[in-house]
Amino acid sequence: ATARPGEEADFVTGLTDAPVRVVDHTGDLEAGVRELAPAGVDVVLHLAGDATRLAGLLCTDGRLASTLGLPADAVPGTTLHPVLADPNAETLTTLAELAAQGALRVPVTTVYPLDQAPEAFTAFRKGTLGKIAVSCS
Repeated sequence: ATARPGEEADFVTGLTDAPVRVVDHTGDLEAGVRELAPAGVDVVLHLAGDATRLAGLLCTDGRLASTLGLPADAVPGTTLHPVLADPNAETLTTLAELAAQGALRVPVTTVYPLDQAPEAFTAFRKGTLGKIAVSCS
């Protein structure tokens, strides 16, 4: 995973019980990844940043999955898997059931009342750890 040292890294490692190795993305990302995986990583989940730079961290036959709507041929020489949301009733029902069962955790870190929705959007634009929610009640 990538995160700034401190609060961000603690947040990321706390998302799972599995062991997580963290690289500081504000430093020399390539060197940090190569220190942990000299031959490269099998998969990159691209949520932000330069996909071409991240593809350079892959091992031979590595795959890059991107949520940013990149076309499959956006990164030459890399197997790119576009990941697109499909918020249909079946998918949303499944996600809600998983969350209710505790099998899917959504780390909501701040809840704003509806009358503070503009402040919630300001916090979102600044970047926050976890999710922001706006409550109608």
